[in-house]
Amino acid sequence: MPRSETTGQKLPTQKVADRYGVSRRSVERWEDDPKLEFPRAMVVNRRKYFDLAQLEAWERRRARRSPSD
Repeated sequence: MPRSETTGQKLPTQKVADRYGVSRRSVERWEDDPKLEFPRAMVVNRRKYFDLAQLEAWERRRARRSPSD
């Protein structure tokens, strides 16, 4: 079973922005850039929430890439 299904922890956009030290708008731009492969948010009552396990997997993928990517 994937980790996201076991923990299910979700972060609102502001918490994601805080996690990476960027603005909320930067997080929105990352979502819009297909080259970044940033996880998609779940929308609840017009608010976006990101799955923590997907964010961690994205971080691991980004860390494995070479600096020239």
